[in-house]
Amino acid sequence: MLKFIQRLGINEHIVLSVIAIAIGLMVGYGAILFRLLIEGFQFLFMASGNENVAEIVRGLSWWHVLFMPVLGGAIIGPLVHFFFPSSRGDGVPEVMSAVALRGGKLGLREGLGKMLSCSLSIGCGGSVGREGPVVHLGATLASWFGSLLPMSNNHMRTIVGCGAAAGIAASFNAPIAGVMFALEVILADYGLATFSPIVLSSVVATVIARMHLGDFPAFIVPNYTLVSAWEIPAYVGLGLVCGLTGILFMVTLFKMEDLFATIKIPIYLKPIIGGFCLGVIALVFPETMGVGYDIMNHALLEEMAVLAMIALIFAKIIATSIALGSGFSGGVFTPSLFLGAMVGGSFGTIAHSIFPAISAGPGAYTLVGMGAMAAAVLGAPIASILILFELTGDYRIMLALMVASIVATLLINQIYRESVYTKTLKRKKIDLRQGREANLLRNIPVSSIIRKDFETIQESMNIRQFKDKIRESQQDCFIVVAADGHLKGIISFQDIRKVAFAEGEFDDLALIKDFYIPNPATIHPNENLYDALLRFEANNVEQLPVVAPDDPTLVIGLISIHNMIRAYNMALLSQNNPYRD
Repeated sequence: MLKFIQRLGINEHIVLSVIAIAIGLMVGYGAILFRLLIEGFQFLFMASGNENVAEIVRGLSWWHVLFMPVLGGAIIGPLVHFFFPSSRGDGVPEVMSAVALRGGKLGLREGLGKMLSCSLSIGCGGSVGREGPVVHLGATLASWFGSLLPMSNNHMRTIVGCGAAAGIAASFNAPIAGVMFALEVILADYGLATFSPIVLSSVVATVIARMHLGDFPAFIVPNYTLVSAWEIPAYVGLGLVCGLTGILFMVTLFKMEDLFATIKIPIYLKPIIGGFCLGVIALVFPETMGVGYDIMNHALLEEMAVLAMIALIFAKIIATSIALGSGFSGGVFTPSLFLGAMVGGSFGTIAHSIFPAISAGPGAYTLVGMGAMAAAVLGAPIASILILFELTGDYRIMLALMVASIVATLLINQIYRESVYTKTLKRKKIDLRQGREANLLRNIPVSSIIRKDFETIQESMNIRQFKDKIRESQQDCFIVVAADGHLKGIISFQDIRKVAFAEGEFDDLALIKDFYIPNPATIHPNENLYDALLRFEANNVEQLPVVAPDDPTLVIGLISIHNMIRAYNMALLSQNNPYRD
């Protein structure tokens, strides 16, 4: 389409801008619908759509609190497993993967499924966030709209960035932060051609959200003043504590996923177990239920005791890890802000009690802690700083916020070396830092290039018989098997070239078993081409037998380095095709 428009003399940036405005409208209303769904499910489970979830939960009977997330888990498990299997988790890593590997192509069903499952998860009291799924919803809406128009993959990536930016902007009433989140996390591209449409989409989504939800900040922000330059070391200390807490959060989150993976029951029943655990935690800490905006506002207004905030740090880490590990759907953005608020509030209370004359109140530290924790855990320091700047509208907080955020991010980069998003992708064998080439190979299964027409020979065959076999065959590599048909080795003409032209009776006396490569490197069909590449290089071979996963001696096919390169080139051409069919 863009190519046709160029022929008409219309600038493609104008066209992308128009598309970005349309995406901003769609995502803005999508975010409002998402919010209404959460309120509707919350009303069904708690008989109230009020955002003060902790206050509502305190008024419920103990059995209601205990079994409410159990019922939610009983619905979410089958819903996700049978109807929306790709809607587990946060949503942002899936968008990052789609942009890096699939030209920004996402299924609309994925986004709608994640919106529904996340609304249920939050509505029944799950300790998850809504911002990650809103980003995913915005990206899938944008990808669906872009799929209706024949355009290049580069333009599709920009459009998906527009959707992600619009989702953040509509959720936080923060258009600049939406833009920077899309550029910093989703696209990793700050080019002008990318920047302009993303800004438009973000602004339009913000306008839509303000029209229907009001022009209110997401949090009640205290007045902030940097009392003294001596406060800077305190904010450095806050950054260190936020970094360490962020590491604890991520380690617990992924350990909990591994723990639930070891439970030998159907996957769709695991949210029931998780829901019961969430109910038990909520009986003691009702503040852990839902997104927790009300609790963060209490911390910002300095209405919480220090011991309560410290306890909630650990309770929220465990609750969020159980929820996501067991199969509830939701994000980690809001839980990160919650943890930052509790860390900052407790740190600020202690700092202010020790140095009251040269330190601001706990509310200021709460605000800075929110930004520092989000920056470190999400790997998005610029976007996190800008979110807090837009919430306050006061540049005076920027110095403390930048110091704490950068310290926390550097600490996590030094010790843990991953954000929650990049770690999620690495667990799926996607490493964005290794470049698109490696990830393309990781995205292609070995099963897609298996040659089923391989030929086998017995190890008892002599050289003369083998040369006759080569003349009759179209193959250049043969699988050597024992009498029972199990793998013994691999051989090609190159392996016998020293005796191939020998005279006399040598051909009848020499046997294949004296020349083949025994115990060759093998690969499973469910591995990927990056695994195959490493095996080709490590063993200096050009062919790999593909064996059954449950029997390493049963050959089911053969792959060659030539076929691997051809599959990679086809995937690369598909991604770089300037105009889709």
